[in-house]
Amino acid sequence: MLKSDQEEKQPRRKTMRDRMMRVALITTAIALLVAGGAMLANDLSVYRRSWAADLETDATILALSIGPALAFDDHVVALRNLSALRARQSILAAALYSANGRLYAQYTQDGVALPAPQLKISGHATHLFANRAEVTQPIVQNGEFLGTIYLRAQYDVIDRVKAYLGIFSLVTLASMGVALVLSSALQRAIIEPLDAIADVARRVVNQRDYSLRAKPVTDKDIGLLVEAFNNMLNEVQLRTRELEQSNTALTAEIKYRLSAEQRMRESEKLYRAIGESIDYGVWVCDAEGRNLYASESLLKLIGMTQEQCSGFGWSQALHPDDMKEALAAWQENTHSGNFWYREHRMLGVDGNYHPILAQGVPIRAEDGTISRWAGINLDISRLKQTEDALRDADRRKDEFIAVLAHELRNPLAPIRNAVKMLEASNATQQQQQWGRQVIVRQVQHMALLLDDLLDVSRITRAKLELRKTPITLAALIAAAVETARPLIDEKQHILETKLPPESVVLEVDPLRIAQALSNLLTNAAKYTDRGGCIIFSATVDDNNVVFTVSDNGIGLSATMIPSLFEMFSQVESALDRSQGGLGIGLALVKGFVSLHGGTVQAQSAGEGQGSIFTIRLPCSCIQAHTPQEPPAIESKPMLSNLKIVVADDNRDAAQCLALLLDLAGHEVHTAFSGTQALELAIQQRPNAMILDISMPDMNGYDIAQQIRETSWGKKILIIAITGWGQQSDADKMRGTVFDYYFSKPVDPSELENIFAIYLQQSRTVGLSSTNFS
Repeated sequence: MLKSDQEEKQPRRKTMRDRMMRVALITTAIALLVAGGAMLANDLSVYRRSWAADLETDATILALSIGPALAFDDHVVALRNLSALRARQSILAAALYSANGRLYAQYTQDGVALPAPQLKISGHATHLFANRAEVTQPIVQNGEFLGTIYLRAQYDVIDRVKAYLGIFSLVTLASMGVALVLSSALQRAIIEPLDAIADVARRVVNQRDYSLRAKPVTDKDIGLLVEAFNNMLNEVQLRTRELEQSNTALTAEIKYRLSAEQRMRESEKLYRAIGESIDYGVWVCDAEGRNLYASESLLKLIGMTQEQCSGFGWSQALHPDDMKEALAAWQENTHSGNFWYREHRMLGVDGNYHPILAQGVPIRAEDGTISRWAGINLDISRLKQTEDALRDADRRKDEFIAVLAHELRNPLAPIRNAVKMLEASNATQQQQQWGRQVIVRQVQHMALLLDDLLDVSRITRAKLELRKTPITLAALIAAAVETARPLIDEKQHILETKLPPESVVLEVDPLRIAQALSNLLTNAAKYTDRGGCIIFSATVDDNNVVFTVSDNGIGLSATMIPSLFEMFSQVESALDRSQGGLGIGLALVKGFVSLHGGTVQAQSAGEGQGSIFTIRLPCSCIQAHTPQEPPAIESKPMLSNLKIVVADDNRDAAQCLALLLDLAGHEVHTAFSGTQALELAIQQRPNAMILDISMPDMNGYDIAQQIRETSWGKKILIIAITGWGQQSDADKMRGTVFDYYFSKPVDPSELENIFAIYLQQSRTVGLSSTNFS
């Protein structure tokens, strides 16, 4: 009976143990199922979201890289970018749609169905399915919708679930084994680790922090469960880290692409700025020569928009004479592929045609075909103006040379005739005297022409030096009238002179101002018909000394006045009235007056209405005191004759001057080279030497320097003469071994005055100063 009761009780205990174990197993299983299910669900959720993020990232990068190709309609580049997705095995298909929804380019893996033929989606969309994801990404650049990117990807969910189930099964089996071994007394020891695992699982789910781990326990069975749970978390964390690294790499790639695009935009701005800095910028055409782009500077010049200029619209701005030929040449050039270089005129918004030089080169693709044309438009208006100015200067130079030849040839005829008359045996004394006067006049006329040329050269090179001295206004005007009087009297003009009542003293260069005034008077006399009237007046106000020369001559046109004071300028309608001149008289007037700080201007009511020329000198030229007249040089008879050496490689010039000096009573020795002149000087020890500067074997400067080094040569008179007559020659001689410097032809009377001064000085203090004329 007891045994029977014990047997009955034993199964009952076993049943309860089984029940407890069953409860423990069920409880453990439920806990594991709940925890494993939650982890699996969470991992699958994260995994699916990672699909979307990964695919969206691919779509964003592809939109950035493929946008320029779509904008420039570059199908090859677009297809190349889509084909680059081949490296992503998970992407099954990709398609590029244009803005109107038409399929532009596509890529699919083998055996995968093609995307839809049309897609009209302008917004971003992501769709997740059981084992695949689809993303549509709009392509927008600078606010413009260019098209849509479509991507389809498939992911291996089954293998991931299997991996999780394997881990879960391992954990479950381990847990069941532990539950079978544990006794009911160890229930409390089991509950705590499981609670810890559940807590970690909740925190992982809530915080998504896969670095959390369950605390290990010493019990092997529970420790195995914890280790399995932590291993599962390790796997999840590893996968999560891989996704994060992938996302980081994609983010870096996006940043690099964005930076590259930024640099590209900055480079484009730089080249656009460089292009805009060129007048008139740059241009781009397609392979057939149709314009695609023109710089703003050109568009502003011709008043067109980019759309109007595109194609061949720019040709509408061409000059009618240039349009047909320019278009034909451009079409031929696009076919030949040669370098484009052509000048043409384009109508600007200002109503004027602007000269432009267009240059361009072909841009070739990898296969050698022309894909684009690019070039620049250069503003050559200044170049054309310079060419016109050079042509005008060349024309005026030719005219000047012709006038110069005419003016130098004119005196030669009377000189030649006068010489022939002097050679005639039957010429009377009166005729011979007249012939000598003709020669003197004509030589003086030629000398004046040469002096004018030299003065113009000095003024243009800023080498002319003013020698200001006090002079009365009346004396200045008298000197100018005296110079112009012969021509005025010859043409029987009436000259009226008006002066201020008070005496005025000026601090000017009397020679230059008198020459400027006489040039105006001579000019008025030339261009006024016989018996005309010339009024010469001088006034003084608070700011200026004003000289006015007015006449009732042929007058001036309005177009002629602006260039009247330029070099070689003459009134074309009055060339027959010029009566000798090189067209430099008024240029000299302007130069002389400008050097004094004054101005000169011309006025005329028109042709046939006479003209008025006005010179204004600043008040700084006026002096407050009256100058003392320089003492007149007392003319004394020659005290004695001089021994003179004349040296010139021009035999006629040397012999003529020697003959004149011989007729004046001097003892003259002639040399025709520098060496001969030096030998004569050493032999004769003359009182004076007249040396030509430019002699081939030894120049006059070297001769004079050697003479000055001797004891007897320190006090002799040495005069330099030259045919160059430049101011630089005088500057070179100034303060050197020469006492005087003359330009050819030298006036014999001036030489006689110098000889007289030399004799006076040699009798008193000796020759100790150097003078220049």
